[in-house]
Amino acid sequence: MNLVQSLILSVIQGVSEFLPISSSGHLNLVQHFMGTSPSLTLDIFLNTATFCSVLYFFRNKISYFKNNLPYIIIGSTPTALVGIFFRDKIETIFSNPKFIPFFFLITTLFVLLTKWTKKSNSKMDIKKAIIIGLFQAVAILPGVSRAGSTIFASLILGLSSEEAFNYSFSLFIPASIGAILFIGARGLQGLNIGVGVLVVSFVVTFLFGLLALSVLRKSLTTKKFWMFSLYTFSIAIISFLFV
Repeated sequence: MNLVQSLILSVIQGVSEFLPISSSGHLNLVQHFMGTSPSLTLDIFLNTATFCSVLYFFRNKISYFKNNLPYIIIGSTPTALVGIFFRDKIETIFSNPKFIPFFFLITTLFVLLTKWTKKSNSKMDIKKAIIIGLFQAVAILPGVSRAGSTIFASLILGLSSEEAFNYSFSLFIPASIGAILFIGARGLQGLNIGVGVLVVSFVVTFLFGLLALSVLRKSLTTKKFWMFSLYTFSIAIISFLFV
């Protein structure tokens, strides 16, 4: 993979990781059209850069993370269990882009339904944490947006937009740590990319991740989050036609 291809994937990861449009689905599709094999390892490497974006963006929210740590642990458990026990099957799905259109339709449904959620200020509890965690576990599938799934679940359970935003990306932190440990266990096997290209890709992904977080927060406060479903529906149709 050359520098141009790597930069394209970096921009896509940075933008799509936090917007409810599925970074894994986009990376999978773009690598397919580039003629390169979709790589779970590359996805996770770029995910590490967006993990750093979250840490920087939420650097003033440490107290929120501490106060909600029990719920974050509970909500992260389903994803961890799926990742541990179904890792091989997940890698198989990642390598087959034929599934992606269906997964994009799932994201479309989740995000579209937020248009009709009612404003509420319900408090987080164990039951809500488990349900939101189950939705995050579904988002392991390429094309199912993690942000879209967890924010949708949070809103239908009555959490405010700000709480949904904060909790969704609090869950992102342990999920990313698990993915980073996955890379640590196997290394960057199968990545034919130079160190310099990897460094540039990491920085680009980090910066675009910060931009995407700002856009996402604004979409929630202005009640336009649901509009991302129009985009994911279009991607699903294009995927059906050309993949």
